[in-house]
Amino acid sequence: DVSRRQVVQTGAAAAAVAPFLQQVPAQAAMDKSGRAPVITIFDHRGCTAHANKEYTGAKANSQDDEMCVKVASAKIAVSEGDAAKKLQEFISYQAKGIDGPYTGKGKK
Repeated sequence: DVSRRQVVQTGAAAAAVAPFLQQVPAQAAMDKSGRAPVITIFDHRGCTAHANKEYTGAKANSQDDEMCVKVASAKIAVSEGDAAKKLQEFISYQAKGIDGPYTGKGKK
């Protein structure tokens, strides 16, 4: 019996190794492409509202046929304005002591 937690763990593990499966030489430079793994979990166990068409491979003839983890690399677009707002939000959390005790000094 596969639990939802195991499905999520499998998806997270797949996302972690996905960048290493590309045919690109290793590099120490920061990736500025704006791409990130996007994990979608399909759990249609017991669903009879529609046919499950997400997975097209060989069937296992068990409840596993009603679950699928999709990992894709997608470009995540964020504007400079949104990034500046988030930075100010994070700085205000630190100043208010929300992310730890307020000591009067910023974290380094």
